[in-house]
Amino acid sequence: MRVVICDDHAILLEAMQIALADRGHEVVGTATNPDDAVEVVAQQRPDVCLLDVNFPDGSSLPAIPRLREASPVTKVLLLSADLSPAVVVAAIESGAAGFVRKDAPLHRLVELMALAMEGHLAVEPALLQAALRSKDQRHDPLWVLSFLTEREWQVLRCIIDGYSTTEIAGVLGVQNSTARTHVQNVLTKLGVHSRLQAAALIAAHGSDDIWPAHVRNRG
Repeated sequence: MRVVICDDHAILLEAMQIALADRGHEVVGTATNPDDAVEVVAQQRPDVCLLDVNFPDGSSLPAIPRLREASPVTKVLLLSADLSPAVVVAAIESGAAGFVRKDAPLHRLVELMALAMEGHLAVEPALLQAALRSKDQRHDPLWVLSFLTEREWQVLRCIIDGYSTTEIAGVLGVQNSTARTHVQNVLTKLGVHSRLQAAALIAAHGSDDIWPAHVRNRG
């Protein structure tokens, strides 16, 4: 993978460049603040941007939409020692593709990068569940839709349209087992136990406006 790293600690930047290169990844740019990261990402259009959360001038979260606009193909993964559910929620709501704890071993960071590239939300299950539990959903039952990846939106559309697992696999171009995994991930994020419950939740609280453009009008 081609990677850009943004962190205000020069030693960490250098160490990560060496470690990722040793695993076959190419660090195509670095930055020490989010503004510079936006410029580097716009120039390099990497597969992944690893972005620290906390900088001397404040949080990097407001830069996430700018990074995604600068390079829509780039997956932004947040690096942080702050594992509070509020930070995880804010990162995902801002458009991050993943959230990695700074004390994670390198092999786990690489695994999460790969998950993000495959279209998954690359967050440790315990962190994701804590984030889901932290949000009061009584006033917005569909808040959890913000946790769906583009692929999972496709799966939800298929669920609502009554597709079987085999039909979902055909739409996605994957094996049945992979399609089943995607379906389970969607159900888990919605907090329901069946496809019927997912359909009922969307029918009760949703509208055409909730759907992203790439799945809204699919026939």
